[in-house]
Amino acid sequence: MNLKYEDIKTPEELLEWMQNITYGYLGKEKPHTYQEPDFNEVWYDEYLLSKPEEVIENKIGNCWDQTELERKWFRDHNYKVKTIYVMVNLPYENIYPTHSYLIYQDKDNSWKWFENSDFNNRGIHTKNNEQEIINYQLTKYKEFLKTFNITKEELEKIIIKVYEEPKYHITAEEYINHVINSKDYKGE
Repeated sequence: MNLKYEDIKTPEELLEWMQNITYGYLGKEKPHTYQEPDFNEVWYDEYLLSKPEEVIENKIGNCWDQTELERKWFRDHNYKVKTIYVMVNLPYENIYPTHSYLIYQDKDNSWKWFENSDFNNRGIHTKNNEQEIINYQLTKYKEFLKTFNITKEELEKIIIKVYEEPKYHITAEEYINHVINSKDYKGE
């Protein structure tokens, strides 16, 4: 797509433009992409949350970074948004992936899940209400977690948070703490 970020007018154009973003992150030392053999081993120590402008310029970001870019675009275009975070909250080392994503209220008042970073669920998903979107995404997240041989007990430890914009260039630990200390999603 030859469209420049500043010329994007619709969520559909944003989604198409964002397909040029490589899944990864700008680390403390260098950029890292998901194709690297040690990607999962080094991300926790190397990760720094990118500013939306850095994601635009470098075309690299994980779900946390991409959600912040999405938040910026939707807010700049006067949409009501919520950013959601799901994770398995365990009292021991957590090997399971987390996920952040954005939902927005469209001009017709319907709620939609905007997803780019999750390759298997990329798209704009419309449901009847906000709660249906959260439930739908949670089902997809649980399906993905099952590929990691997660136990039934661990699946019951999933938490859903609604979080506000974090500071940029924070570490993975600082980001997770920001989100964990945000409010629980209670349903709307």
